[in-house]
Amino acid sequence: MMRDYKNEKNIPKYSGEIMNLDMSKVEPCLSGPKRPHDKVLMSEMQKDFNKCLPNKNGFKGFEVAPQDIQKTVKITTKGKEYTLKHGSVVIAAITSCTNTSNPDVMMQAAMLCKKASELGLQVPG
Repeated sequence: MMRDYKNEKNIPKYSGEIMNLDMSKVEPCLSGPKRPHDKVLMSEMQKDFNKCLPNKNGFKGFEVAPQDIQKTVKITTKGKEYTLKHGSVVIAAITSCTNTSNPDVMMQAAMLCKKASELGLQVPG
């Protein structure tokens, strides 16, 4: 993209090799629960997150006391009451230093949120 198209030496050479991707073998994954570069398969996320709760605070750990793991808290917003527990998803916006410093990613995040809303994603209740 940023090469000099008039310079013959900068013309890319391609191998011609074709790579196939079997989409049935692709597994959705998430990052975290703390570090965005940690890959966790979606099918393993709940087990992985619960395993991390009592671990020492830091990498893969939240240092939650065993007696507090099942603790819940009630909140009220817009006249509705919700019960939150460890692992409840309460994301209101997609933000990070990467997203907020990159207009392309900000637009992608906005389009993702718009599409999720159009498909019916909403606060439970």
